[in-house]
Amino acid sequence: MRWVASAVALVALTLSTPPASAHPPSSVGGFTYPESVWWDGETGSFLVTNFGGSTPDPNGRDPDGFISRLNGEGRMVAVKWVTGLRSPKGMRRHADAVYVADVGQLVVVDVAAAKIADTIDLDPLGAKFPNDVAVNEATGDIFVSDTLANAIYRVPAGSRTPEIWLSSPDLEGPNGLLVDGSNLLVAAYGRDLDPATLKPKGNTGRVLTVDLASKAIAPLGGMAPVGQLDGIEKQGDSYLVTDNPGGRLLRVGPNGSVTELNKDLKTPADIGWRPGDGVLAVPELSVSDVKFLTIR
Repeated sequence: MRWVASAVALVALTLSTPPASAHPPSSVGGFTYPESVWWDGETGSFLVTNFGGSTPDPNGRDPDGFISRLNGEGRMVAVKWVTGLRSPKGMRRHADAVYVADVGQLVVVDVAAAKIADTIDLDPLGAKFPNDVAVNEATGDIFVSDTLANAIYRVPAGSRTPEIWLSSPDLEGPNGLLVDGSNLLVAAYGRDLDPATLKPKGNTGRVLTVDLASKAIAPLGGMAPVGQLDGIEKQGDSYLVTDNPGGRLLRVGPNGSVTELNKDLKTPADIGWRPGDGVLAVPELSVSDVKFLTIR
């Protein structure tokens, strides 16, 4: 039956690494305030969270938020692939589910069924602005950033009970999250954020590292504040990061160095990265489209 295993491996490779001809167009519209993109290699899809509603309300609790699904070529498969969310933001897949940070809750989406399978209530923790999700694949733990609460929540593997894993002003308004080895990487939005405007009263943000064992917080490579950072993905030994109000895409090296890759984006939020061919999907929240870039 060796040929069966080979065929299965070939199908998996095809889904996770599309051919060059499958490169998406420069941008795709039809969204309603898109905040986050996730490249789901297992289904060969770009998933996009949308605030929904008639105005972009990141704190709205009406269940008019949804997730769109695009194929690997960037064509819309379903504008409302999953509905019933509030104002969904960052997401990550783990096993058979996509975990989505939403207003007051962590939403668990059953990928195969294309529907909400569960919601984990974050309000009892004093949640103010759940924003992004990271997964520790080694343990199965799920992490959720709360930008206004300066906190990171954890849902331990196999549990439905969230906890405050870390709370500190030194998180500097944690937005984007990414588990990388023994560290949790944090794209910080800035210190002392004004809840009404989300503008920092203190310094703007930078990339931070949080040691998963000791919870020690430090700027990546001694990095200085650089902007109001949002999404973060790993490229090689560096990180791709968006500066949301600054309209910039940055590459941050492990020593904290910053290279500006694009400065013409419109409120770029939480990015989706397809490392196989260097395609980066950037949701532009204020103009309700997703821009596709090739990053080498």
